[in-house]
Amino acid sequence: MANATTDDVLVARFLLVRHGESKVMVDGVVGGLKTCSGLSDRGRDQAARLGSRFATGNENSIEIAYASPLPRALETTEIVLSSASLNLEINIHPNLEEFRLGEADGLTWEEVRARYDLGNFEQRDPFTPIIPGGDSRAGFRHRVAEALSEIADRHRGSTIFIGCHGGVISAAMATAFGLGVNQRHTELAPIVTSITELEILSSPTRGRRWMCRRYNDSVHLHGTGEDPRDHL
Repeated sequence: MANATTDDVLVARFLLVRHGESKVMVDGVVGGLKTCSGLSDRGRDQAARLGSRFATGNENSIEIAYASPLPRALETTEIVLSSASLNLEINIHPNLEEFRLGEADGLTWEEVRARYDLGNFEQRDPFTPIIPGGDSRAGFRHRVAEALSEIADRHRGSTIFIGCHGGVISAAMATAFGLGVNQRHTELAPIVTSITELEILSSPTRGRRWMCRRYNDSVHLHGTGEDPRDHL
């Protein structure tokens, strides 16, 4: 698909959606593959609201669906697609998993802070995991960017729903804006079930590049106390 006013061709459009409130969020527990047990009742309601938003037909038509392997992201994706009456296969991509915290999986965040030195996290070597068996900052950024590039090349020209995590969305945004792994002055905080829309475009004159169409769009949560505009 080419833009009418430029020579841009759409390589892929990503609708990156953070999962709804999860049980591990409520319990204050690190929720990796061993521990994550899906959404809370509130999280399921949030996902259904987003699905109803897609059902109106006022959003981009989803052609392909992907999800992180963690239950909270997969369940969110299932609810959104079901609520929007979209009969799409959900592709699980292991590299869309949230930042892996290795042996801390299942610990409370209080236990993590007591057991591991997390001070000055962003000023440390970005290639060294702080928690054994976990990701490094650079490694996490690389696997997310690689996953999105792989998905884009597999489904060229498509609009792709990605059910994922706040960390994955932050890594995607950092990739799109070319932020280095030592960048400490930019903080991203996508809220639950928000939509972040990123495109990869390509043209003979400008090459391959990222375009951010919107970030942290949570209009479907308006009036629930979770949309940032509720607090203005």
